[in-house]
Amino acid sequence: MVSDKNEMERASLPSVLFTHALVASTLLLHGTALTAAPLQEAAVGATPHFATVTADNVYVRSGPSVQSSYPFGKMDRGDVVRVVEENFGWARVQTAGRAFADSFGYVTVDDRVQMSTDGTTITASAVTEVRAPNISTDSTPDSSWKQVARLEAGATLPVVQRIDTERGSVWSVRLPESGEGWINSNFLRRATADEARGYDQEVAAPASANGVASTVQPAAAQEGVEVVTESVTQETLTIDGSRDIEVKTVETTEVVVPAKTAEQVAAERRRALFAELEGKWLVMKGQPIESAELTALYAGYMTLAAEPGLERAIKATAATRLEQIEVQQDVQERITQLKDTKARLAQECEQINGVASAIEARSEYTAVGVLNASIVYDGKTLPLLFRLQDPASGQTTAYLTPADGYQLSTMVGTLIGVKGDTSYDDALKLDTITPRTIDFLSPKQSN
Repeated sequence: MVSDKNEMERASLPSVLFTHALVASTLLLHGTALTAAPLQEAAVGATPHFATVTADNVYVRSGPSVQSSYPFGKMDRGDVVRVVEENFGWARVQTAGRAFADSFGYVTVDDRVQMSTDGTTITASAVTEVRAPNISTDSTPDSSWKQVARLEAGATLPVVQRIDTERGSVWSVRLPESGEGWINSNFLRRATADEARGYDQEVAAPASANGVASTVQPAAAQEGVEVVTESVTQETLTIDGSRDIEVKTVETTEVVVPAKTAEQVAAERRRALFAELEGKWLVMKGQPIESAELTALYAGYMTLAAEPGLERAIKATAATRLEQIEVQQDVQERITQLKDTKARLAQECEQINGVASAIEARSEYTAVGVLNASIVYDGKTLPLLFRLQDPASGQTTAYLTPADGYQLSTMVGTLIGVKGDTSYDDALKLDTITPRTIDFLSPKQSN
């Protein structure tokens, strides 16, 4: 019978073999079964995740900006970080894991922190900030003012060393896992399951006796980390009904970050406002001081300085900016005064030149002076006349009667030379001039 079956197979169509895959996903979390989407299909920035650095010497910055922040660390290719969120091309990462094992920050030496008796740790007795070292200025404490972490009362950190500077003393400490930094998203990609397991430590996959790698157990439970085990069943069916089944297990990881407290949200809002103001400050420094919007920027820093619970380092920087802006406002006001003085001197020089022109022109004109309206002869109860005033003394030198072809009202404030006919008016008891020609001797003067 077997021989007949073989003969039939050789004489007829080849064996038909088809394969279908049944995928069952199980989430091992508190024993509850849930369906999990593949890590690589998650939208960028939609959920926290592990990411791998794709280049060497990648900066970790104190804020999501090149202008208003500074670098406090470097990552190398293959380093794994925990991304909390992604916005506008920047990834906010926690200062935790092996990638940040050697990172440090500065804590001000004051009554908010106490050194342990063995000198190896400090403990916060009140809320205090941890500042990021500015590696672009050799990490000097005096030039390192950006906050990257917040120490709550009772928190303890390992001490690297104490540093004394002209502005005070600081503890150099290991960065807490609650700290945050920013990395350009162009240098990050989603981490694989194996890379994610190495976030805190290397996990080896020992070989079994038959040379096949045994199942790798999930890393020790970490806060905020969930291990997803995905079982893939490969089933092959042949024409005679026999089956060949192979089961493979694939592990991925996801990060679950606890919801932020109202205090954390407020702190992030304050830091975002501070970063925005610092960016505007840097832009404004490159503009001419006389046209800079100092008043608006000053109001912004005043608003920031009045924020309740403002971090000490940010508050100190805001106070410094307010002082700097006040100095610039004073300079801006002085520049305006100098411009006004210059304009006034130019006007006075013009008047002096007008006087000189008037003196030179008196011989060829009937009268020379600055034309103005007459308050007495205003055309109401007395005839309408215009008067000429001496440009030096302001005294009236002559009265002009309106003449055809000249709109004297449009010439008010102008130094003019008049050629005309002079006559004595018995009723008014004064000499008047009827213009025949009028020459402009200077531009119109402003009152």
